[in-house]
Amino acid sequence: MKIQKLQAPSGEPERRTRRIGKAAGRARILSAACSLFAERGFAACRVADVARRAAMSPGNVYWHFQSKEAILQAILADGFAAREAMTAGVADEYGPARRKIEILVDRTIAFYDRQADFLTILAGLAGPGGRELIGSLEFDQPAIERRTRANMRRVLAEAKSEAAIAPADPDELVGFLLALFDGLLIGSSSRGPAMPREAVRDAALRLLGYRPAA
Repeated sequence: MKIQKLQAPSGEPERRTRRIGKAAGRARILSAACSLFAERGFAACRVADVARRAAMSPGNVYWHFQSKEAILQAILADGFAAREAMTAGVADEYGPARRKIEILVDRTIAFYDRQADFLTILAGLAGPGGRELIGSLEFDQPAIERRTRANMRRVLAEAKSEAAIAPADPDELVGFLLALFDGLLIGSSSRGPAMPREAVRDAALRLLGYRPAA
């Protein structure tokens, strides 16, 4: 019996190549914009600046994104989704609460390192007009933050119930923990050398009143 080799439809390799090229171009633009918006602030940047950083023409940028706001929307969407997925993943981890506390701290530090530009951009939009801009891009930021905090609260409430951390209100601990990370990992980056990550980890665990296993 003669077996016929299946062939891709005519034009499929070319379409696949175009899709890959489009994805790569989009990624270059977002990477360039993310670093620029973090360095200068969103308002101070133009599409021409993004194009220059991405080593392409402004027309090429506009082929991928209709506006500077559309670029920001994509950056925020990726960052919000990554943060929520990270905290949900920790909350869903199987194992003792004490270990989940360590995982939460370690993954949060890693997230702040990977997403430093996103978090700097977000901090820059915390002032007048920034939240309105985020809302105009179809993000319900309060709801996004509530979901992220709820994931973290689940971890802390479970740890509290097992006496793995201080007997404090988990909601308050979430707020203190995020403030500590923002201050040590975002705020310090503009003032000098980065704080050693092991020192940040120790500070976060002390803040929570972490109690290692005997």
